[in-house]
Amino acid sequence: MNNNFSRKEFIEICKKFNSGAAVREVVIEYSSSSYFNKVKKAVETDRRGEVAFCVVRPDGRLITVTCEEYPSGTFRVPTGGIGYNEDIVNAVYRETKEELGLKAEITDFAGVIKIRFVHNSCHVMFYSYLFILREISGNLLKDAADNEVSEVREVSVDELEAVALSLKNLSGKWSDWGRFRYETTNAIYRYLKSGSII
Repeated sequence: MNNNFSRKEFIEICKKFNSGAAVREVVIEYSSSSYFNKVKKAVETDRRGEVAFCVVRPDGRLITVTCEEYPSGTFRVPTGGIGYNEDIVNAVYRETKEELGLKAEITDFAGVIKIRFVHNSCHVMFYSYLFILREISGNLLKDAADNEVSEVREVSVDELEAVALSLKNLSGKWSDWGRFRYETTNAIYRYLKSGSII
């Protein structure tokens, strides 16, 4: 299946939230087929990409999340899948409510990472759309529609860099996943620090 990037859709989001949003291209090469095949299967069935949603709390701190199966102390910026016929902005609001139990408002669109996952002679394209949101209401995790997130950690912008680096430095069976998750969390950090994901 060809998972093609929609420039038209990107431009429409830019018009609403940030005309200067950037596109960053990343190649992640995997020597093992395990995580590559997981991404490939998701793209072939129901997922063209994801939204990464950095929610800023009223006190200015940022929400990072973990799940029970993650290595101890591992957190990341929340993300959620985008179906093939799903509107990206609607996906942001749906995922924020489902995973965090919060109503939030998009304040900025940081851009998109076009990720080319490579294993041997095969590749899969995947797109991470990066958003900054302001929390409006809701009870964090208590109002969540699913129980995927097991814990949240609130961090400052500067602390988000260490969160990203811990993902990059994961080893063993979590290494491939960590390299992918590093890209989205680090891009959010770079945007909040410098105004660009490039």
